Amino acid sequence: MVYIREGVRRKGMGSVTNIREPAKQAEFVSRLQRQHGVQLEKHLMRLLGRKEAAEEVAQEAYFKLYRLVRPDEVDSPRALLFDVATKLALTRLKRVRIEAARMATPGELDEVLDEGPPLERRAMAEQALEQLAAIVAELTPGIREVFVMRYVQQMPRQEIAERLNTTVGAIEQRLTRALTQCRERLAALGIDRFGLD
Repeated sequence: MVYIREGVRRKGMGSVTNIREPAKQAEFVSRLQRQHGVQLEKHLMRLLGRKEAAEEVAQEAYFKLYRLVRPDEVDSPRALLFDVATKLALTRLKRVRIEAARMATPGELDEVLDEGPPLERRAMAEQALEQLAAIVAELTPGIREVFVMRYVQQMPRQEIAERLNTTVGAIEQRLTRALTQCRERLAALGIDRFGLD
């Protein structure tokens, strides 16, 4: 996903992404933590299953944003925060599984591979994904096409715009409509947010 404005340049100065302003970055991260910290930790808790792990990953995400992002270049701060944190959580889960598999005996390996979210949580997630797929299938063709290209095929917005011979702004509008409709339908079904941003 693209959360940071592309092509932020000043005439004769080249890229301005190298200029760091620690005070602005600290305020940016602090504001994100105040506004979205509780939601982020709940989201990470669902992914990781442990409060301590969720808190650690949230802190890693805040630190990564502090180090790598200029606040004035971010279009969607919440989306960027959740994306970074989710990727860090998934990396952590993979690392834990790899380490456990490496240390396991052949008999224990089957147990490690069978580990995962509790059966009930896994079933709820599968049901929610099925419902999301049905909701996406009901989107209008133009909106559905952009949604699938972006979130299923993981295509950059610019590439989608080029393929559909339209502007990035038009793609953004379709994505916003798609996400809004998906959120509303999921909420009506009593399903908490999927992290769709």
